[in-house]
Amino acid sequence: MLTHQKVKGIFAAGVTGGHIYPAIAVAEEMRKIVPLEATFIGTGRGAESRIFRNFPYKYKIIRARGSDVGKFSYIYHNGLAFFQAILTVQKIRPHFVFTTGGYIGGIVGYAAHLLRVPVFLHEANVNAGVSNKKLSRYTLIEFCSFKPTMKEFPHAVLSVTPIRSDFYKPMDDSFKAEFSIVDGSKIVLAFGGSEGADKIDEIVDEVADEMKGYMFFHVGKLKIEKPNVIHFDYLDDMARIMKNADVVISRAGASTIAEIIASSRPAILVPWKDSLNSHQESNARYLEKAGGAFVIDESNFSRETVKKLLEKIVEPEINSKMSRALEDLSSGSHSAEVIARTIIKITLG
Repeated sequence: MLTHQKVKGIFAAGVTGGHIYPAIAVAEEMRKIVPLEATFIGTGRGAESRIFRNFPYKYKIIRARGSDVGKFSYIYHNGLAFFQAILTVQKIRPHFVFTTGGYIGGIVGYAAHLLRVPVFLHEANVNAGVSNKKLSRYTLIEFCSFKPTMKEFPHAVLSVTPIRSDFYKPMDDSFKAEFSIVDGSKIVLAFGGSEGADKIDEIVDEVADEMKGYMFFHVGKLKIEKPNVIHFDYLDDMARIMKNADVVISRAGASTIAEIIASSRPAILVPWKDSLNSHQESNARYLEKAGGAFVIDESNFSRETVKKLLEKIVEPEINSKMSRALEDLSSGSHSAEVIARTIIKITLG
């Protein structure tokens, strides 16, 4: 493998953290192996403005649109986006394109295929996304997080969702002292993903008053000012807090599921009911069936339900059993490195 050769790659990943963070994880591993010139292509929407701030790679916006717009607007904007994608790929002349799905991934991936650039994709959900399924006709490898998903792709390889290596680190002995957490307190990390979740914010606000033996680390739009709540509008170092939590309360996006598995932290999952193809519901049920989480429908997500589940999950025997179930799913797999090495080997020879 020509590890001294400079590699140019395009990472098509936009809008949500579920698309962006796995692509970043692969890029980070790749640049440990070869000199990497990476360009990330997004849409300028959603969580991109937060995630791509102080970003070490090039970031280009192509304003593609999803199916949430009218038919004329969809055709117009995505036709223009496809033309921009062609010009961008021609200008960069990358060795490869890697996409994690979504409409920007489909557009950039197809443009790369027409220009004879190798295309790779990762499907992080149990229910494969429409863009990824269409694009798979033109890709060399489709990396899939779940075995059931592989049957939907022609060149599928099992590879859990790439996440940052920090999620595989052990618990931090200095964590409790740094945040002045009293011995014996239970630590709960609650967040709604890169797009937030008002319902999770509200429930944490209510539950914190009644659970004094718990310290809540809350990430969300609602600022909660209580003695046992540490609030963040946005959190870059999610890995450190998750690794040291007793319980995670969150949505069930693909990246969040992968982070919970890698961290082996028992979870209460509240799937977003409007997620495309009900993928969050499928992701959550997969983890529940494996024994690593409890799932609550958003319509039944109440203060009393959360209190009962928290009290149950922190019981040592149950907490240990759920953690072991998550460890079995992880198997210590650093998939970002595996994907990075596979792409390099194929594209450089």
